[in-house]
Amino acid sequence: MGERVGGYQYYEFLALDRPLTDRQQAEVRALSTRARITATGFTNDYQWGDFGGDPNKLMERYYDAHLYYANWGCE
Repeated sequence: MGERVGGYQYYEFLALDRPLTDRQQAEVRALSTRARITATGFTNDYQWGDFGGDPNKLMERYYDAHLYYANWGCE
């Protein structure tokens, strides 16, 4: 995704089947320094810019559920 200005995006990922190890949490942390990351979840919102990771890859490797919300076109 290219950088957007002035919109809102919300990302949430959940690990339901198994919690992330400390190493996996560190790997996910490398994608976002502002995200709230635990053994079972990742949440972050963006009002300027975009998430630098690939949600599909995060789902393949770490998480079982994903929610994405953006308000593009709602203004």
